[in-house]
Amino acid sequence: MSDLPDERQISQALERSGLRYVQDLNPDLAAQLSRWLNLLLASPHNLTAIRGPETAIDRHIIEPLLGRHRLIAADLPVPHGPLIDVGSGNGAPGLPIALCEPGRTATLLDSRSGSTEFLGAVVEQLGAPWITVVNERAERAAHTDLRERFALALTRAAAPPDIAIELTVPFLRVGGLAMLWTGDLETDPRNRLNRAASLLGADPTPLDAPLDIQVFTKTSTTEPRYPRAWNQLRRRPLSGTDH
Repeated sequence: MSDLPDERQISQALERSGLRYVQDLNPDLAAQLSRWLNLLLASPHNLTAIRGPETAIDRHIIEPLLGRHRLIAADLPVPHGPLIDVGSGNGAPGLPIALCEPGRTATLLDSRSGSTEFLGAVVEQLGAPWITVVNERAERAAHTDLRERFALALTRAAAPPDIAIELTVPFLRVGGLAMLWTGDLETDPRNRLNRAASLLGADPTPLDAPLDIQVFTKTSTTEPRYPRAWNQLRRRPLSGTDH
């Protein structure tokens, strides 16, 4: 087996996971995903600790696309319109989801220049003009023309959940969906997250178990003061009581 993931391995992994159909959405998908992972594993920017090809495919491709599949399978009214990945890092989860939906424009947002330089080069090499890379802090970008513009907002490991929600929901238009890959959350942290989302104008919209992805529907406009500056976000998450 090759030390780097190839198109055949990715196609086989998609089929094993019940995701073969996503290749019908974009016939170049497996080739593009293979090219991305090869560039990622060879990147000098240290954007992933994963080195094995099978683990890289599972973590960076299958996990995001299974999340998308679960959202669709939940029969939610998934809105049409642009997507944003907040704190995109190496590109997951936003890049694989954007690649399998070439009809949906996407923005990969990250504050680290190494990440955005890498992602910009990847998007150019893949020939994916519907994907834009933005180098900016999320709490600042959400107060620009990116605010309340998106139908889907994704984030994985960008910050603790009750902070990540404040960095994510302000990008959504009313009716949009936020998806947070949080890992399994027990009742108390999930309640804190729901409390924070409520202050931002979003309601929990649970997927079936496992509870590793939290979904919220934006039901009202987010107050202009959110998201707050990073030092306020970090010191006083919205899950607290004094806001």
